[in-house]
Amino acid sequence: MAIVTLAIAYVIEFLQLTDFLYYLGLGQNQLANIVFGNSFSVQDLVAYTVGIVFTLLVERNSLLT
Repeated sequence: MAIVTLAIAYVIEFLQLTDFLYYLGLGQNQLANIVFGNSFSVQDLVAYTVGIVFTLLVERNSLLT
């Protein structure tokens, strides 16, 4: 599930390199811009990856105890 979540986050982040909200007719929709964002950031990709790795490590350690 964690890998699927990370993949979805990556897909959305890379879609921000395009005008995908305009293709969907949501370019002027403020809520869509907040939810999906409108600018690509490598820092976001790093943060998503670190968050998933941290979550997996915590979950793994909690299963061991």
